[in-house]
Amino acid sequence: MQGLLLRLSTLDADAESAVRVIAYFDSLVRDHVSVPVLLTATARLTQCPVGLFDAATGRRTRVRADGSSDTPAVPASARELSSGLGAVWMEREGPAHGLDEIVLERYAAAAEVTLERAAALAHTAKDPALVELALSAEAGETERARALRLLGFDPAAPLQALAVALPDQGPVAGLRAMGHHVRAATIGDAEAVLVSTTPAARPPGTPAAGSGPEPPGASRVGIGPEVPGARAAESWAGARTALRFTGPHDRVVRWSDLGALALFADLPEQAIAGLPDVRAMSRLGEESLLAVRALCLAGSIRGAAQAIHLHHSSLAARIARVESALGFSLGDQPGRMRAHLALALVRLVANQRAG
Repeated sequence: MQGLLLRLSTLDADAESAVRVIAYFDSLVRDHVSVPVLLTATARLTQCPVGLFDAATGRRTRVRADGSSDTPAVPASARELSSGLGAVWMEREGPAHGLDEIVLERYAAAAEVTLERAAALAHTAKDPALVELALSAEAGETERARALRLLGFDPAAPLQALAVALPDQGPVAGLRAMGHHVRAATIGDAEAVLVSTTPAARPPGTPAAGSGPEPPGASRVGIGPEVPGARAAESWAGARTALRFTGPHDRVVRWSDLGALALFADLPEQAIAGLPDVRAMSRLGEESLLAVRALCLAGSIRGAAQAIHLHHSSLAARIARVESALGFSLGDQPGRMRAHLALALVRLVANQRAG
């Protein structure tokens, strides 16, 4: 731009018109116009036919000032675009106008941006298939690496897979707004999300490396372990397992926090649902389940009552009724661990049946 402005200073009376040309094409780029719109706008500005060759598609288009178009041969005088994107040209009959060179230069610059955007949109349309390939346990190492690169991930850099319960897809937009590199696709009954966890992709104030992204919103989300991109399938398997342990009050579950609990995800539903503690816990009402969860997390009646905004005597009475229904005490650590496990298995069974 600085070099162009220096050239404009030699144009004297035409300088103001040249600046308007620059502003005209800048506005087209800001408005994210399509390739056909850019061609039509340029032809109307120049009042002569203009053309564009898209190297990616092999398409050649000429548009006249009246908006009509055809498929021409690319003239030898066409201006090549950078990075092999293609070429542009103008077809003015008679002597050239004083601003033709500047118009062609700005037209070429706008065409580069527009073609790059068009290519990015076309590539994004293939994202779901690439995400599935990157997360597939059957994909070969070379296939997975290629898919990751096409999605914008370094196969050697750390990433995480997230499994988001459908139809909740809010975390995808939220993570992008936080500055994460994200790609997503619907796989089965969940939205599969690939998230880069490299420090460069994390804006200030977000969790440090190793803790991974924390999805915003109220969606149910399972978060897989952080792994190199080449092992993305492992993270996706962990994310799907974690999603099965989510519930109304535990909407985000990390595979890394499940520990040995993850082994239960491989057991038959009937075997888990038939456990006495699970049967007893599943018969409790929502208020009782919330009280048990709060006590297991806080470790004391007073702490649990404060967490769920209930008077401690009211919570104590509720816990006493729960203990009677469960058949064991929640007053000590072993009892609370037993209840915590039963709660998690109730969520697992509920999600298995819903799926």
